[in-house]
Amino acid sequence: MGRLEIDSYWHAIHYLLTEDISSWEECQIPFIVARKKENNRLLINAVMGTTSIEGTKGSFKDFGPVKYLVPSETQQISEALLQISEKEFTKRYEEACVLNPDVYRTLWDEEVDEYWYIFQCISEYYRIAAEETRGMLLYLGCFYGVDFMWEMPE
Repeated sequence: MGRLEIDSYWHAIHYLLTEDISSWEECQIPFIVARKKENNRLLINAVMGTTSIEGTKGSFKDFGPVKYLVPSETQQISEALLQISEKEFTKRYEEACVLNPDVYRTLWDEEVDEYWYIFQCISEYYRIAAEETRGMLLYLGCFYGVDFMWEMPE
């Protein structure tokens, strides 16, 4: 299936899906999918996952251990991502720009369409993985293996 590269968008997308601002190494979100009590908002931990593989922290621009999802978690995330409409995603983006204007100052300069496209790529990637009953490895770092790139199907 290859890999999905979301470049520098990873942290902003993570925030848009979880409302969590922690970094890769600090992230301790205990859920894969949950609902926020205050507004019943669906929270989806699709970018950082929960389970680390010990001893996998690399060097040279690597940010922490590889994390993984088992097939049932991939399925759960896929189903949750499909519940977020473009309207809901745009609302999350607009709230993030107001609530955290300085956190992602350079990232919020992008148009919401760019983030929506990245979100659609993530959703499709998870959909295919779930359809094929696959788990997933999540990694943040510097990869040079272009032959492993995945592109969203037309």
